[in-house]
Amino acid sequence: MHLFTNFGNCMSNNNEMKQNAFTIIDLIVVIVVVVVITGLVFPSLQASRESARRTACTNQLKRLGVALKQYHDVHNILPSHKFGPGSNDRISAFTMLLVHIGHENIYSEIAEAKWQVPWRKEKVDSKGKPVLDADEKQIPGSYCTMIPEFLCPTDPAGFDRVPFMLGYNNYVFSHGDWITGQNEKFSRGVFTPGVWHTFDDVVDGVSNTLAMSERCTATYRDRQVYSAEIRGDTNKGIQEVPEQISIRGGVRLDMKEPISEDITKQNLKLCFDTAKDGMFIGDENILKINREWSGGRWADGQHFFTITNTIMPPNGASCATRTNDQSPLLAPPTSYHLTGVNALMLDGQVRFISDNIDYGNDYTGKTCVKEGQSPFGVFGALGSIADTKQPVNTEVK
Repeated sequence: MHLFTNFGNCMSNNNEMKQNAFTIIDLIVVIVVVVVITGLVFPSLQASRESARRTACTNQLKRLGVALKQYHDVHNILPSHKFGPGSNDRISAFTMLLVHIGHENIYSEIAEAKWQVPWRKEKVDSKGKPVLDADEKQIPGSYCTMIPEFLCPTDPAGFDRVPFMLGYNNYVFSHGDWITGQNEKFSRGVFTPGVWHTFDDVVDGVSNTLAMSERCTATYRDRQVYSAEIRGDTNKGIQEVPEQISIRGGVRLDMKEPISEDITKQNLKLCFDTAKDGMFIGDENILKINREWSGGRWADGQHFFTITNTIMPPNGASCATRTNDQSPLLAPPTSYHLTGVNALMLDGQVRFISDNIDYGNDYTGKTCVKEGQSPFGVFGALGSIADTKQPVNTEVK
């Protein structure tokens, strides 16, 4: 009797084991469920992170807006973008804002060194002589300082550093709907080389006028270590040229046709057509793309490093006439945010400007104008301090 009872119990236990066994089919089902859940959650997580980064970027620009207002309150003018002394007239407006964002020490070092050229990497005294450390070695100067308020957390290039590299910037000052050329003291924007505007100069109103926006730093950085001992020794390696290069941090150089030396007579359409789907169109000129200057010197007021203009649409093509940093330049705002860029208006408010904002639709036959309504639609009007067309529909909800 006990034998049959034990046999029955064994059969029952075996059935339960079979019912509780984790089969290959069950495993596959679980994997599929995990993949599906990951596919649903991961994009949402990425979107959440980008939203947080965009908010942080917005707050950075707002802080710069407060600094601009404070500077105006103290001096009754806005800082010029590109001025001297002792610096080839190339000091950027960023240096004037340092005191108002908590970096008084950096400002003092620059002033004490008599405003040395903003590409000077080593620390120097008022006579331009290098200041050495206890081991008689050069040390990085003020212009090599990374200023967090000048960086957008969405841009991955912002913290890529080697010794004696100049500080980066993701924010740039507006020259309006005008192509700035070498040594030119004119623009349609609120920041003009050698000119110190006031709020009263802004005919269109401070809430309708672009002060600053974003520009991605160049994707390829100079890997040279700039210390005195090994200056000139570059980690060259083999640089492969990709089939496609992003327009966000690059500039198509040597575009003699699209931007003539007379910067009121450009073939803007040709520059517009050099890009597609966020990339420069690959051709024999793909090597003539600068991927080092954009956002590479926050202290340098030269337009390649710290300005934007409102001619090409946000995240549009950037083009230059020649292959040096004194060339006339088309430099639209660019960012790694989805569908647009953050923009600081002169009243301190930050708007998100869509890539699809009205920019005049067609560049055929269009040229820059020194007076009157912008030929570049709502976007062009945003950049000008005196345009008869009021900007609308600039913000993406």
